[in-house]
Amino acid sequence: MVMETRHIELSYQPARFEQLSAEIRAVQRELAEIVEVAESEDGWISAKVDARGDLLELTLDPRIYRDPDSKALSRAIEQTYRAARAAADERAFTLTMRLRELPSVTPGN
Repeated sequence: MVMETRHIELSYQPARFEQLSAEIRAVQRELAEIVEVAESEDGWISAKVDARGDLLELTLDPRIYRDPDSKALSRAIEQTYRAARAAADERAFTLTMRLRELPSVTPGN
């Protein structure tokens, strides 16, 4: 039985790894800073979320209490939150896609 051996030459490129590391850290910092705010159609509800979708702030204008329909209020709050979350998700996705554009560190690239 004959075994074939292949040799792959790997070169350590510290500058390239440092560049990639710096880009990854930059994206992580930008992700941590993402905050999106959405308002309801009437402007009476405002939701602020971070990149993870955590609700940071919910602002309710006192005029919401004029209408005693708690189900409608609940739906409006949910819709406002979801709009803020979608905006934060979009920004986070765009940032993370930058990582795919980074040059490869695999041999031969």
